[in-house]
Amino acid sequence: MKNPNALIAMAQVAQNANNPYAAFCEYIKYCIYKNTSNTMTITEIRKEVGTEFGLFIPHNILLKCLSIIQNEGAILCDNHQVSRVGDFNLNAFDQGREAYRVTESALIEELIRFASKYDRVWTTEKARELLIKVLDRNGLAYDIFIHKKAESTEPCQPAISDTEIGELLPDDEEVDDEEQPLFTDFYFVGKFIEKVLAGNTIQKEYLRKICEGLMLCVGTYQLPSAEVDAVAPQIAGTAFFFDTKLLLRYMGCAGEASVVAAKELVSLIQNAGGNIYYYPQTLEEMDRAFEKAINSLSSGYAPYDDEMRLYAASIKNSIPVISAKKASMRSELASAKIYLRQHETFDDADRIAFGFEQNDLQQYMRSNLPWDQQVIDNDALALWETHMRRRGNYSEYCGTNDHLPVFVTTNSRLIGIALKYREDREFTKAIFGWKPNRLPVITDIRLTCRLWSPTAQSERMALLYLTANAVAAKRPTRRYLENVRELAIQLRDNTPEYSVICLPSYFDDEVTDAILEHTGGAAEQLDMGNFAGSIAELAHWKAKEEEEKTHQAIIERDEVSEKLDQQTQAIIDGAIEKNVNNLGIVAVALRLIFLWSPIMTILFAGISALASYYMGDWRLLWFTIVPMVIKLVEVALSNAFVERWILKMALPKLEGYFECRIERNLRKAEIPYKDMIISQVKERTPLWEKCKEKVR
Repeated sequence: MKNPNALIAMAQVAQNANNPYAAFCEYIKYCIYKNTSNTMTITEIRKEVGTEFGLFIPHNILLKCLSIIQNEGAILCDNHQVSRVGDFNLNAFDQGREAYRVTESALIEELIRFASKYDRVWTTEKARELLIKVLDRNGLAYDIFIHKKAESTEPCQPAISDTEIGELLPDDEEVDDEEQPLFTDFYFVGKFIEKVLAGNTIQKEYLRKICEGLMLCVGTYQLPSAEVDAVAPQIAGTAFFFDTKLLLRYMGCAGEASVVAAKELVSLIQNAGGNIYYYPQTLEEMDRAFEKAINSLSSGYAPYDDEMRLYAASIKNSIPVISAKKASMRSELASAKIYLRQHETFDDADRIAFGFEQNDLQQYMRSNLPWDQQVIDNDALALWETHMRRRGNYSEYCGTNDHLPVFVTTNSRLIGIALKYREDREFTKAIFGWKPNRLPVITDIRLTCRLWSPTAQSERMALLYLTANAVAAKRPTRRYLENVRELAIQLRDNTPEYSVICLPSYFDDEVTDAILEHTGGAAEQLDMGNFAGSIAELAHWKAKEEEEKTHQAIIERDEVSEKLDQQTQAIIDGAIEKNVNNLGIVAVALRLIFLWSPIMTILFAGISALASYYMGDWRLLWFTIVPMVIKLVEVALSNAFVERWILKMALPKLEGYFECRIERNLRKAEIPYKDMIISQVKERTPLWEKCKEKVR
């Protein structure tokens, strides 16, 4: 990727996610029409594309593209000779490329300025190299970009050397000495990328397109090279063996972006009918990973593994939570249909036909890798057993009717060591089929590139990949962790208010950011004064943030409460409106009480008239005068004592009947507010209020 056009070439691929061949066709046409000769061979075209763009185009991709270009009428292919017969606008292509170059230059310059704030003085070349390594921490580029052996006329990708792997992959191995910085160069690049991703700029879009182009190319390059129209094989019924870190990511033991990416891959495999397993040694490694994290936290130290550290921080460094996760990991994976697969037994015939010495691979890896020997032995066993399960079949990378299994790892260097082993064991027949795209092992990101659907997932997956790589780059050094631990212990011992804070809490990313701003990334500045100031400032900031969160929560609560009050009042008002004056027979009784005088007069008159008629004495009609006189006395005294007395006697029973009538008329949503509704209905019913006034 040292070619100045390499990143631009990837960004141009992402311009058409639905058809990555379109960009390759443009590159090929550009080289054909830029050449002084009217005719070129396929080998010359491939070499010219490598020189101009730094790209290695596989033989099948080249043939596919030449077929497309010929159908467009731009070239004519005859006996491996390619002649141009149409037109191609070289100036327009150069202008488009130049626009990307301007964006890239501005991005690199901004990265250099960002790093200079922390006393990092980078040249343009160094800044670009660091950016590339962070953008492609998974080593996708070694499939795509030209290698030192690329002059070969063979249609297959030449093997990659140790030097080239070192150029493409970031160096995560730490040098444990006093000169080690607090923060690596990669840390600042990761921090810069996160800053760019937080905005909505042309630089962000350019970074996304680079990652998308890498993923599109890898997915396209993995198509079988035997045919022009080959398609990716089916994986239904195929076994995929996940490594330790990938399973831990799936279980949530990593940064958010890495966890989401692992879940995406599991979904892609299972939705296509593939099966996911893990080897017994992987189960043992997961168990040890949890044990190490628990032991570190118990000792007042953050887990050394960076992804486990991020997980521990997300659960407030809770040992019980990690212990529970450890105890339930098999059942958690099984519930996701990810199962333990025991080692397979191979007979002598299989070992002779398809095998090679496992111990030889193990010793080779031990002599070439600086890892823990147990980890090396486990990886060697996984590679060997997966190879044996494939029975030496490398016609495809995985799947097909033969259900070819593959070991899926997060470690890109495992790919490199497998290729190097194949190169150094050129007379070992059993591994003749091992090639960059045909191995018993594959990285998780490369497998994702092969299985995803760019049409639907291109932009989202590219941003996820970019975010995960930025987070991975922000890995604190061992020196930083040791210094912070020592200062945290001193602060705890000397300052009572900090004695209740557990030590692992000081390894939170927010604390790291605060320390970085106070020290500028300089080791000599990380003393007790700056450390305590960073913690105090962070505590103040967090307190202010919590205060703002509380204030915002109160506002949101009040808004919700107001809406609920409005809804409640609407319910109550509706119930009141339909029940006001709905007295029924109570209204009849109350009106009879108010009309007792004329009613009594008529009643007495009727009774007296009947009695006088039958007795022949009409003097009995004088009894009719009695109720009239009583009414006159009430009016004269302004005191309707008879009506009041009758109402006092009748109102309690009438009120009970009125309330029952209202309650029967309420809907389910109105019942919780029954008492309020009944009270207000009675207050707003004029006849009832008039009666209440009478008895007061």
